[in-house]
Amino acid sequence: MDKTRLSRAIKGAIAAAAVTSSFSTVSIAQDAQAQVEEIVVTGSRIQRATDANSATPISVFDAAQLEQSGQTTLEDFLQDVPSMTGGQLGSSVNNGSAGLATVSLRGLGSSRTLILMNGRRLSSSGGATGVVDLNTIPTSIIERVEILRDGASTIYGSDAIAGVINIITKKGFEGAELTASYGSSTHGDGDEYLAAMTFGTGNDKGHVMLNAQYTKRDEIGQGERNFSACPLREIGGNVVCGGSATTTPARFSPASSSDQLIVDPVTGNVRPFNAATDAYNFALASYLVTPQEVASMYGYGTYQLYDWKDVTTVNAFSELSFVNRRSDQLMAAEGTFWGPVVPVTNPYNPLNEPVNIGRRLEETGGRAFTQDLNTWRGVVGLDGEFCNEWTWDLSYNYSRWVDSQIDRGRGNTVRFENLLDPVACANDPECADAVGATGVPAWNPFASGTLTPEMQNYALVTNSPIERSSLRSFQANLVGDFGDWALTGEAPAWAIGYENRAERTEIVPDGAAEIGQIYFVNGDAWGGNYSVDEFYGEVRVPVLEGRPWAQVLAFEASFRYSDYSTIGDDTTFGFVAEYAPLDELRFRGTYSEGFRAPGLDDLFLTPTVSAETYADPCNEYGAGDNPNVIANCQADGIAPGTTIASTQATGLFGGNPDLKAEKSESWTLGMVWTPSWTDDMGFTVDYFNINIDDAIGTLTTNTIVKGCYESPNFSSPLCSLITGAPSVGTSPSPDAPTRRASDLTIAGQLLNSQNVATFETSGVDLGFDYSVDAGPGVFSVNLSATYLHEWKYRGSSEDPTIDLAGYFGADPVTTAIVAFPEWKFYGTLGYEYDCWSAFTTVRMLGAVDDFDPSPADLATRIDTTWYQDVNFNYFRWENLKLTGGIRNVWNQQPPYVTNNDDMNTLMRSYDTVGRFFYGTVTLQF
Repeated sequence: MDKTRLSRAIKGAIAAAAVTSSFSTVSIAQDAQAQVEEIVVTGSRIQRATDANSATPISVFDAAQLEQSGQTTLEDFLQDVPSMTGGQLGSSVNNGSAGLATVSLRGLGSSRTLILMNGRRLSSSGGATGVVDLNTIPTSIIERVEILRDGASTIYGSDAIAGVINIITKKGFEGAELTASYGSSTHGDGDEYLAAMTFGTGNDKGHVMLNAQYTKRDEIGQGERNFSACPLREIGGNVVCGGSATTTPARFSPASSSDQLIVDPVTGNVRPFNAATDAYNFALASYLVTPQEVASMYGYGTYQLYDWKDVTTVNAFSELSFVNRRSDQLMAAEGTFWGPVVPVTNPYNPLNEPVNIGRRLEETGGRAFTQDLNTWRGVVGLDGEFCNEWTWDLSYNYSRWVDSQIDRGRGNTVRFENLLDPVACANDPECADAVGATGVPAWNPFASGTLTPEMQNYALVTNSPIERSSLRSFQANLVGDFGDWALTGEAPAWAIGYENRAERTEIVPDGAAEIGQIYFVNGDAWGGNYSVDEFYGEVRVPVLEGRPWAQVLAFEASFRYSDYSTIGDDTTFGFVAEYAPLDELRFRGTYSEGFRAPGLDDLFLTPTVSAETYADPCNEYGAGDNPNVIANCQADGIAPGTTIASTQATGLFGGNPDLKAEKSESWTLGMVWTPSWTDDMGFTVDYFNINIDDAIGTLTTNTIVKGCYESPNFSSPLCSLITGAPSVGTSPSPDAPTRRASDLTIAGQLLNSQNVATFETSGVDLGFDYSVDAGPGVFSVNLSATYLHEWKYRGSSEDPTIDLAGYFGADPVTTAIVAFPEWKFYGTLGYEYDCWSAFTTVRMLGAVDDFDPSPADLATRIDTTWYQDVNFNYFRWENLKLTGGIRNVWNQQPPYVTNNDDMNTLMRSYDTVGRFFYGTVTLQF
């Protein structure tokens, strides 16, 4: 029985590619004489022998390794790979994921990591963000996963700046396979279920495979773990429970002062609000791990239509899939956040004047978010081989994604104002019925438990937006070689191709949100689309072969021309060199240009208004200030020493149709050593460096104002982003109508997406793979690690450059607090004998320090964190396989960090579930 999906025939390529997980050495021993075939390796369209060493750094994982990890989902498996760093957004994240599962190579963001299936793009599953939801790829159809740890825009186009993840599905599977899996945490929660069925059959003319899979994950509440049971605060050197100042009963402030008050729930008297004792514990109404269910169907088929031996073969192929995902998040109850005013006529108003309230609607149990997402994908095509062994393929790829969302527990702004105003409520029959059922004239927000079910039915609304996205793509590829024009035994090879691609996104808001009646929900409908025509070409030229101190010397070059309907045209180039002075020693290097076209949200997102706090350079300026500031403030009619009372300006956020593409340059330089005294060892080391310019980001109000006023005579381009008073409906200043309002404040700024940011990251990937006979069985070891030398970000030319390597802090890509350890390690030891096998995996994240600590902070360093997993397999009767294991054997708890309200830890970097047991049964027929 074949216990892995990769044979020894591809072992050389795998070792050279720095494989980051162990292989089944039993299969290696059994398949030593496997016939060498030609495949297409991710990162090139040119076919090459599978025992040839790759010239680009690639990690390869097979289905057995995914199973050995004990992970039910592809996202959890990939996020442990050392080259994944920074903010990894998993589907289990409660706040911000919407059930979306993504990965981020080099920590540069999921939008800069291209996801492919069988070398073709997948539809965006994140709406307008352009990212792919890994939930749409069932694990039971995966044959292997190839991770190209290098830029590949010349081969695959936009988004491949950090690299490419190519999921290769099973194609030659024959028979039937049934799989059932169950797992649960040591606390008895967070249960995971998987059931899958795969059927395949074929003959000399064709093959078909069908698959169905169902997975389910149960929720874990934040209150179920001690580390996340309440948001922690550090007061006087002690760690205590804290929470939100928008609480129940309401915190309020009178119109005549800024006092923060509350009605004491015990005495009923008005007293000052005490954050230490009155705060709302929002953790108890939040998930630690979110629940989700995913059901999928997948089919693949191929059939030989013609075999004209003297001309070409023609094969038809098709790939069809449907995935339904239902995911849920639960977050703290809605808050009014000073929106409504309690009038004097409200009988429960404790003051003789109107008051603004911050009241948590705790009676509702929290805000519940549900996504019911359907993804359809179909690929049809033809491929074949000419008599001269040139290969060709034509394919059409269409996919569609629809997300029907339901957000419960939202407040209708108008109706809550009615509930607080007895007069307005009496004039609204529905409001009158809601309060009348409880025998009170209005809602009392100054006490707990007063928002009755009748009031909730009246004032709460369900927000039900719909998001749609579609992708259409046509591809044509031709691959061949120059035959007798060879300088060595290997002929120069080439590939050319064309692709036409179009993508469309549409956001349809809920009716109440569209008219602005739901608290803090942007209700504007919007959409956008783009199309692109692309041509690419690549060539590989072997120069020397089999010479003393030059066993291999070869060069590769590639280009891609892209013409977008949104941003115009662009051309990128890439170069590869490989040199092997000895059969066992190989050096490789790459240079590639990359680009990322702006996403549809970057271009077309409807503008929204926000109040932004800033430091005004003209406030009380004097002779000692920057001369440009003095001159510009005087030009605005502001005299020295003038006090500008307001520190807020209106900011307009949204898309920008004038964006251009992000540009990148990537370098890699590596070495591969495969000792001649054994066929079962490989060692790799690869240096990488990625620079991104014109990265899409958003400028802050302070950056705009500071940069503008410090430039001579308002010459900075930043000045054009100050839109002035008329755009926000306030009266303009007579001296500076385009910059200042009549009260001298900066009245409005354009804070939409701009090409302003830069990234730079570099480091070293290490890999070691070895297997050896040991006693009656085979022992294997695989070690992989990434050293992160630098991870630099600059928000704009006006901002300082920050380097997060070795620190934890706010991720510029996701804005979440995450870790960027200098060292990330993944190692597996295995032993296989007869029908038994056992593996243990060690995962490590290096120590990190707080990037921006305060002297009083108690937790400013996270020590090196280790996890250990174990996996056991037993084969019986040639068709039964039993698997069991434990993830996080020692129940390693996530680290506590200061002032991170979301679980008090870095949930996007560290394990929050704890020890997890699982078991799997597989039957094959």
